[in-house]
Amino acid sequence: MKCFTYFCFLILFTPMAFAQNYDLLIRGGKIVDGTGNAWFYGDVGIKNGKIARVGQLSNATAAKILDAKRLIVCPGFIDIHTHIEEDEFRVPTADNFIYDGVTTVVTGNCGLSNVDLGLYFRQLDSVKTSVNVASLIGHNDVRKAVMGTVNRAATPSEQQAMEALVEKAMKDGGVGLATGLIYVPGTYSKTEEVVGLAKVAARYGGVYASHIRYEGDEILKAIDEAVEIGRQANIPVQISHFKVSGQNNWGRSKETIAAVENARREGIDVTIDQYPYTASSTGLNTLLPSWALAGGLDSIKAQVNEAVTKQRMVKEMVETLKRRKQKHFTYAVVAYYEADTTLNGKNMEEINLLKGRKHKAETEAETILEMATKGGASMVFH
Repeated sequence: MKCFTYFCFLILFTPMAFAQNYDLLIRGGKIVDGTGNAWFYGDVGIKNGKIARVGQLSNATAAKILDAKRLIVCPGFIDIHTHIEEDEFRVPTADNFIYDGVTTVVTGNCGLSNVDLGLYFRQLDSVKTSVNVASLIGHNDVRKAVMGTVNRAATPSEQQAMEALVEKAMKDGGVGLATGLIYVPGTYSKTEEVVGLAKVAARYGGVYASHIRYEGDEILKAIDEAVEIGRQANIPVQISHFKVSGQNNWGRSKETIAAVENARREGIDVTIDQYPYTASSTGLNTLLPSWALAGGLDSIKAQVNEAVTKQRMVKEMVETLKRRKQKHFTYAVVAYYEADTTLNGKNMEEINLLKGRKHKAETEAETILEMATKGGASMVFH
């Protein structure tokens, strides 16, 4: 905020600021300037692509004048949790963000990012996106680059290699480290591994943003882990899409918010973000036990084809469902299933019945496993 005030001081006392002829004049809007002060009616004069003056510019002229009456004029919003993931190259105009007033996005969340951020930023420069793009360095992709998707702790040499990748990413302009500890291969990491990487990001002024390890029954344990990483690495912590999953956990926000407030009272810089939905969007494979996901699609197929292992998978999936106090996988809705798009929009209970199978959670779990062996699906979980 000091920087913003200083910037305003400079522009108000330059000769350009008092010029009454602008390239663009935005008149009569409710100005919300981002300082936290109350809005006020005013005009914004723009010259050479920059804001030259804000205030009552009744005598000003401009090559182009926009009437902002009954509208709000404010700085662009910063969306700190996005998954643009190649859309920035497909649609560099970023219409969906611009029309919502977003002019800066942060990507790389949930542990998913380009490993070579230097190259990524050069590619962004070449397509000239309409929004500013900042990127975290994703733990999942860093781990995958060094270790693949194996389910084990990192060796000292592997830890060193991952830390080197994080350091390069931060030097190239990364804004911090992001984890997705519910996803493969990040879910196989130990807290100590993440602390080591977070310490590297901290040296370059980065933040630690985390899709925490558990969002259901063990939510408090996951929050404690995020806080401990911040404590040990001396790094600001951002807990992504702060929520509790499962009907059996309804009402536990009183506990989770208290956990964050306690950490803040201790002096640890912990913040949270939350989306305004009662559903999440992720992949079908998150319904499978995490131990079954190591090794990728071929490994999943092999395990499903092995009767004893498949039975174990089904049992664990149903146990998780019952802990959520639900009898069927109705809450899991297919957004897009490439192997059979006619199933898009249907929940797993419906799909199981469409296939003529028994109306039981166990057979629904088997249907989920079958879909997982065919490449999985994008899902909405209510």
